[in-house]
Amino acid sequence: MKKLIIVESPTKARTIGQYLGKEYQVLSSQGHVRDLPKNDLGVDVENGFTPRLETKRSKRLGELREAASRAEKVYLATDHDREGEAIAYDLYTILKRVIKDDEAFSRPVFNEITKSVILKALENPSQIDLNKVEAQRTRRILDRLVGYQVSPLLSKVLAGNRFEGLSAGRVQSVALRFLCDREAEIAHFVPTEYWEIDVYLRDEEPFIASLTKKDDKKIVIHSRSEAEAVLEDLRKSKIVVGSLTEKERLRQPPPPFITSSLQQTASSLLGFTPKRTMRIAQELYEGVRLPEGNVGLITYMRTDSVRVSEEAVEAVRRAIIKRHSERYLAPKVRYYKNKKRSQDAHEAIRPTAPGRSLGTVVAHLTPDQRKLYTLIYNRFLATQMTPAVYRQRKVLLKAPPYTLEATGSTLEFDGFLTLFPEQRSKEEKIPAGLKEGEALILEDIKTKQKFTEPPRRYSEAGLINLLEKEGIGRPSTYASIVSVIQERRYADKEKGSLRSTLLGQVVVDFLKQHFSETVEAHFTAHMEEDLDQIEEGKLTRLDALNEFYGPFSERLSTLNALIDNGKERPFRVMTDVLCGKCGAPMELRYWKGSHFLGCSNYPDCRNTLSLPPDLPYHYEEGTLIIREALEEAASKTRAKITCPKCGSPMELKTGRYGRYYRCTNPACGETASVSTGVPCPLCKGGVLVEKYSQKRRRTFYSCSDYPKCRFAVSERPVKVCPACGSGVLIERGNKLLCSNKNCSHSEEIE
Repeated sequence: MKKLIIVESPTKARTIGQYLGKEYQVLSSQGHVRDLPKNDLGVDVENGFTPRLETKRSKRLGELREAASRAEKVYLATDHDREGEAIAYDLYTILKRVIKDDEAFSRPVFNEITKSVILKALENPSQIDLNKVEAQRTRRILDRLVGYQVSPLLSKVLAGNRFEGLSAGRVQSVALRFLCDREAEIAHFVPTEYWEIDVYLRDEEPFIASLTKKDDKKIVIHSRSEAEAVLEDLRKSKIVVGSLTEKERLRQPPPPFITSSLQQTASSLLGFTPKRTMRIAQELYEGVRLPEGNVGLITYMRTDSVRVSEEAVEAVRRAIIKRHSERYLAPKVRYYKNKKRSQDAHEAIRPTAPGRSLGTVVAHLTPDQRKLYTLIYNRFLATQMTPAVYRQRKVLLKAPPYTLEATGSTLEFDGFLTLFPEQRSKEEKIPAGLKEGEALILEDIKTKQKFTEPPRRYSEAGLINLLEKEGIGRPSTYASIVSVIQERRYADKEKGSLRSTLLGQVVVDFLKQHFSETVEAHFTAHMEEDLDQIEEGKLTRLDALNEFYGPFSERLSTLNALIDNGKERPFRVMTDVLCGKCGAPMELRYWKGSHFLGCSNYPDCRNTLSLPPDLPYHYEEGTLIIREALEEAASKTRAKITCPKCGSPMELKTGRYGRYYRCTNPACGETASVSTGVPCPLCKGGVLVEKYSQKRRRTFYSCSDYPKCRFAVSERPVKVCPACGSGVLIERGNKLLCSNKNCSHSEEIE
């Protein structure tokens, strides 16, 4: 009889299987084997929130039962987190029907998939942590209570149909609110003018100093006239060296990666989405094929602990000496401290074998695996390396009543930065011969007009950083939170930043009005703390769910009563557009993936108006401002054309795939694309027409002879380029520029 080991994934099973002898059989569960039902709530609210769990993967479970019935021992070796613990418990519950002896089950836990660690875990197994299982069950029930009870109401109110598919989530709704709040800050931001003054000076060498103070107080220059007055004063002044300070500054290496910092760094340096980062990290953790077989290259990638084992520290310090010399090794072992709410179940994310040469590994990795593994490897090496040493010089210059300042730094020893040359601080030099009281030669003064800028939109990495700071979500959920709000079209990525869509802003306003706790950061963070307390055995599942569901169910009842009453819609988004038939304000509606306007006098007036999918808008305090944008869009396109098939008028319409013409003759039904009138410069036979990309969520322009001709541009074409003939002129700022990258032709806009 063999010993059976069950893990989650087939790759993990293959890697572990090659480390063990023939007496072991390693199989995978292929993920969760039990879950709440797909098509109904699956939680008995009246009976202590009892979940109704259904088995999944029947074929796989049959194979596991058969293998377990022949095994003398069953090791439930799933991941050592809440989800993994729940999978282990569900496997135990299902398999004990064929194995009556509880002693046959054990729960080995490990942080990395290496032979020594796996063997040690099998020799010293533990038991299933039921508190972790309770925490996972509670989290799953909370998410189901919100998702399955709020989402149909959201669809009913916004789209008039409970089955429209709009959804609200317990954690991602808070993340979406962060994006909407930032969008509101940007919309309300009023830029303030200010001026900077740089003074170009010379001793034996030239350098630049900036104006910082007047009468020893910080100076802020608000206008050109103020700047010119200061400029005149400085030209008349004698500028002398007031004081010189010089000091050594150490730049310490960052701590080893945890889940959030890995996702943020991979986003910033590699351009990886959090979802992509976690997928690649999972591959590196579960095992990559090297010449010696499948090898797990990194430790478990869902962790918020910076703890590292003593063995790993010793190994990495030996690797530093071998790779770089003792000069780069930190004299003492460097330890890092966990944040307050960190769970310490796993080590930090690090290479499983720091002594294994980086070059011998990356040769066998895919490009994405190579980039991420190199990042993790170098980050871990850096933790035990010497700091970078900078020599900083600061000069205060006096030009009474003004003070100017110049700072400079030079890198004297790169230390851990030898691994990250692109992250070195920019070197700025201050002349070495400066002396206090010395008068300097004024060569030039330059002024710069600037304006304060609105706060930046969050990048994916920035949003994860905010979620971590606010105590929302866990390492295992950050990537899914960020991806879900984009998949549901509540946010778009624009130039690397996340921007809430109109639908996202409307959803958040609806939740604020009717289920405010679902978008309050402190409430969601409190629920995360409750889950942690359940895991620690300090709180029961029932107490946590009762605390949440009491006020939540009251809000559900109130909203359901308003909907059932039918006298007044419980949530409306009014616009500044008036109905063309009755003059009442139009309101925003949602149907089959796109917005449209409907008369607020419905059902007395059933007038509707389609909206182009990427129409500019302004949304503030529940009101949508789009009238001017609609008028501008209409002025650029004829409202009617003649049908080429039957000769009847064709009217301009808008659907989920953008604008198009449709014949008004019901017996015809012909459709046509919106033409720009610009001939295709590639095939010379087609015309460039307006299209809409669902994937990229924006309008573009392509040849009417597609797919025979694949010419396309992202901005509206004006005419064929007269210079090269192979591109079109598109509007950029106050100029028309050729779309052909090899053509530099441009024209002023008339």
